[in-house]
Amino acid sequence: MRGDEATDLQKPAGSSALSRPAAIRAWLARVRFADWAHFLVLPLATIDAHASRSDTLLAGARGVGIAFTILAFGFLINSVADREMDIDVRKNSLVIPGAGAQGGSLIGLVAVCLLLSISSPWPAKLATASCLVLGYIYSSGPRLKRVPVAGSLANVAGFTLLLFVGMQDASLPPRFGWVALVFAALLLQNQLIHEAADRLEDSAGGVRTSWLTLGPRWTVLIAAISGLGAAGATAFIVPRPRLSPVVLAAGAAFGVVFPLLLASRGMEPSRAARLRVTHRWCAASFGALCYLAWRSGTR
Repeated sequence: MRGDEATDLQKPAGSSALSRPAAIRAWLARVRFADWAHFLVLPLATIDAHASRSDTLLAGARGVGIAFTILAFGFLINSVADREMDIDVRKNSLVIPGAGAQGGSLIGLVAVCLLLSISSPWPAKLATASCLVLGYIYSSGPRLKRVPVAGSLANVAGFTLLLFVGMQDASLPPRFGWVALVFAALLLQNQLIHEAADRLEDSAGGVRTSWLTLGPRWTVLIAAISGLGAAGATAFIVPRPRLSPVVLAAGAAFGVVFPLLLASRGMEPSRAARLRVTHRWCAASFGALCYLAWRSGTR
C-alpha cells in the first residue's frame, strides 16, 4: 500500500482534511472496490442483443449500478462486522482506530440500490432484494458466515444472483441456467480456496467455515465435484462436438489440478491465498470463453 493511501485510510470518515478525490479513494478502499470490481460485468450476461440500443444501454447501466451498490453494501457490512477480528489493514481498512461508523454509507447504498431497481422487471427486483438480504445475514445477524456449509452456499448464491439484476424483461435467454451453474460451481471452488487462505483468522474469530468444519479432505472433494460440475455444465451451453476438448480441459483443470493444488497448499494460508488469485483469473477467463460460446449459439 502506498504511503498516501495509508494516510487517507487513517483519517476519520468524512474528514474535511480530505480532498474530494482522496475522499473517494478512501471510500472505495473501505468498500474494498478492488476485490469485487471484476464482478460488475455479471449483470450484462442477460443483455438481449436483439433489443434496441437505448433499451440495451438502459438495462446494462441499471444492472451495473445495482451490482455496484449491492457489492459495496455487502463488502462494507462485512468489514464492519469483522473489524474486531481482522488484523490486516490491506484486507479491512476499518481496523484502524478512528475509521468511524459506516451506518450512513450502508443506508445510502441500500436506498440507491432499491431506487435503481424500481424500473427493473420483477425477477431482477427479486434478485436485488435477495442479494441485499443475503449480504446482511451473511455478515451481520444471524451471521451465516459462522455456520458451516450454509455460509459458503449463501456467499455463492449472493454473487450468482448478480447475473439476474441486469435483466431487460421477465424472460431469460435459452440455456442461461447452465451459464449460471458454471459460474456458481467455479465460484464455490474459489470460495473454498478462500476459506483455506483465511483459516487462521476465521478460527481465531470463531467463524466455522466449511474448510475448518469438514476438514481439508472433504473440502477438497467438494471442490473437485464443483469443478467437474462446471465442466459438465459447459457441454450444455453450446452442445457442439468441437467443444469436447474444451470440456475435457476444463474438467482436468478445475476438477483435478486445482483440487490437488488445494490439497497440497491449503494448510499454508499464504500459498492458499496465491492459489485463490490464480484460480480467480483462470475461472474468469474460462467463464468469458463460455459466455462467448453461449452467445454465439443463441443468435
